[in-house]
Amino acid sequence: MKQSLTRVLRVRALLEDLSRLDLEKKNAEMRQLEAAASGQRRLALVTRADALRMLSEGEVVGRESWLMRIADARILERKEAGLKALVVRGAPAVSQAREEMMARRIDRRQVEALLASAARAEKKEKARREQNRIDDWFQSGSLRGTRKRK
Repeated sequence: MKQSLTRVLRVRALLEDLSRLDLEKKNAEMRQLEAAASGQRRLALVTRADALRMLSEGEVVGRESWLMRIADARILERKEAGLKALVVRGAPAVSQAREEMMARRIDRRQVEALLASAARAEKKEKARREQNRIDDWFQSGSLRGTRKRK
């Protein structure tokens, strides 16, 4: 039984590792999306500031240029909004992966507890057998000693 529990424990540990890797992958994807959204936001702010600087300096030649920068800033803001929407849509998947990993961890710990309990029971049984063997040996020795006296 101990061997089968050890095998089950190894399988449960592997399943937990797989679910942990899945969770880490999903968390990394979310961080990348959040970083990309933040990058888009910063780029939009810089582009808009550059357009306003061009407008305030009154560049006659750059009139179309500052309008293009404002349009670019709006495009970047839309990209940021799209990335944030992906983050929101991905949050339940991360939560589900976390719950799955925790369930796998609980399963593994339960098998570990069973294995530890089996080991304690085996140790107790071994001690009981050893004590019985010693008792039998002493009992047979005392019988031998009484037979010799007669």
